[in-house]
Parts: sequence; structure tokens; C-alpha cells
Amino acid sequence: MAFQWRAASRAVVVLSLFAATQLAEAAGTWGKSMSRDEALRNTTASQFEQRRAGYLRLAEVGTMEDTPVLLSALQDEEALIRGVAEQALWGLWMRANDSTADPMFQVALDLMSTNQLPEARDKFTDVIELKPEFAEAWHRRGEVMVLMDSWEAAFRDFEHALELNPYHFGALEGMGHCRLRQGDAAAAVGYFRRALELNPNLWDVYPALERAQEAAERNRT
Repeated sequence: MAFQWRAASRAVVVLSLFAATQLAEAAGTWGKSMSRDEALRNTTASQFEQRRAGYLRLAEVGTMEDTPVLLSALQDEEALIRGVAEQALWGLWMRANDSTADPMFQVALDLMSTNQLPEARDKFTDVIELKPEFAEAWHRRGEVMVLMDSWEAAFRDFEHALELNPYHFGALEGMGHCRLRQGDAAAAVGYFRRALELNPNLWDVYPALERAQEAAERNRT
């Protein structure tokens, strides 16, 4: 129940490091040798496949500085480009770029996916202690805390993830659900709206926003 708000739409983007590599391979073997600069240039190409390949490659070789480029693609007129850009964002965000932290993070994701929640929480904590600037470790630990019904702890983790990555629509979505669950519907409305401003393709957030708006209206009367 607690995690249904994430599971339906985000499951496709719970990317392992291996899956992030597969994103680049999906663009074709030629794309694997594409540099970051070439990938960025391809994102502005007129041909669909070049743009797609550029966004996919950024999942593997991009930096956090490329986040605005990928975010802008979430507004693209092509639905496939929007989907690829969102996958690429998750691929980018889920790389700590650390030979120790990345495998640990993958173990934590595996533990989470098999519902070994205390173990997943502890492993994400290990990653955070090693790489405290790695926003996605905070975000994923927040998701574990939601599954463990620890909503305030989850909110604090989402909040810290957002401090580290101000573009993190997933953290904003999580903060909205936390506040809605805790009875602060007005705050939830604000977080959901901010998430949708960054990523209008979060289809599961629209009904959550509507519920929050209705609850906020009831609270005012």
C-alpha cells in the first residue's frame, strides 16, 4: 500500500549500473564510442535516431551538469524522446562514479527489490557514509523508509536528496507523498506541482495532486 505511488511508474527506471550501460548499447554499437561532447551535440540533431542516441549515451558518460539538457527533453514533442530522456536522467543520477560506492549501491538496490528492507536501509546508509554527496543514495533510502512506514525519516532523506540535486523530481514527488500521508495536504500540493514542473510526464503524480488539492480544500472549510 505505502509504496504503490512509486512502484507503478518508477519500476521501469530502477536502473542497475548494468541497465544504465544497456541504455547506451540500445542506441547501437557506434554509440558506445560516442564522447560526451558528441552526445550533447546529437541531442540537438534533426534526426530522431541521432537525438535518441545522444540522450541514451548521456546516461553512461554524462555528468550532473547535463541534467538541464535532459530535463528540457522531457518537454519534447516525441513521446519516445521524452521516455528516453527520463531513463537517461535516472541512469545519470544513479551513478556515484566511485569504484566502491557503485557496487555497494547496486547491492542496496537488489536488497530493496527483494524486500529486504532493513538490510537495504543499512546498505544505502553505508553508501551515504562513503559518498555523502551522492543524492540518489539519499533518495533511495527515503524510498526504503516509505516501505518501512517511517514517513518523517523518508521526508528528511528526500529533502536532503533535493538539496544535493535541485532537479530531482523523484525526491519532490516523495516529499509530496510524505506530507500527504502526514496530513499536510497544502504542502503536498506544492511538492507535487514542483515535481510536475520539472517532469510533466509523471502520470501517477497527477491523481496524487488532485487528491492533495481536494484534501487541502477540505482542510480549509
